[in-house]
Amino acid sequence: MTYLSAKKIYPGNWAEPLNGWYKNIDTNDNGTNDATKGGPTSVLAVPGYRYFQQRGYVPVTATSGAGTVASADVIVPSPYRQDDTRPDITGMVISGSSTLPAYVYRATISVASGWGDGRVASGVYAATGNVLSFGRSNAGSPTAASGIGEAVIQANLTSTVSGSQAGEIYFAGGSAAYSANPFLIASGAAGVTAGNVYYSATASTTLKVFAKETANSTATSGGFYISSGDATGGRTGYFVVEVCYIQPDVAPGYEDIDGYLLGRTVS
Repeated sequence: MTYLSAKKIYPGNWAEPLNGWYKNIDTNDNGTNDATKGGPTSVLAVPGYRYFQQRGYVPVTATSGAGTVASADVIVPSPYRQDDTRPDITGMVISGSSTLPAYVYRATISVASGWGDGRVASGVYAATGNVLSFGRSNAGSPTAASGIGEAVIQANLTSTVSGSQAGEIYFAGGSAAYSANPFLIASGAAGVTAGNVYYSATASTTLKVFAKETANSTATSGGFYISSGDATGGRTGYFVVEVCYIQPDVAPGYEDIDGYLLGRTVS
């Protein structure tokens, strides 16, 4: 059935942001039926296509003297905060396939500001010149933004603000970066380019946060961290990320005509 691959809602029911969390409740209490068959929530805004929006975060607790982090998995939070059978998911994955590719059209990354609530670090730090990138993982390594569609599935956060010590830069809370947009705004040779077309995910695709030298680097460099003052104060830095994509809907099946057929025999 269609709902086993993705929970779908319709425009009239779309009252809040979509959620990429998708685990079913463990009714057996032993983990045997937690097969994650619910699928990320999608909107059927246009017949035949599902629209997805996945959001998540990366907590930053390391300091420069206690092991900086060069890459990190995204946590997709569970909306069921009081239900330990529905935990957060570690790892943001787009479930594309060769039959039903997922076409990515937006990626973003930001540094959480915390609204002054005392829980969130003032910002994060990295080595001077580095970018903090949210993008596709290639066997655990970052990808260059220059490939076909890569600039659309990747957001690179840059800064020129010096940190509190030599050789570092500061990314203040509220900083944000956006992917390229896959829309044609010119004709001829300036029209379709590798950087302004949808990224086609034809297999399971994992997205992570990386520290790297430039947007086109394919290896990590240095790492990201928070200040020792924030760490001592019990505050955590957060990257907040988002990816949006379109995927063709599955073909209708028997469940779509069952209610119209007569003569059903129940054994």
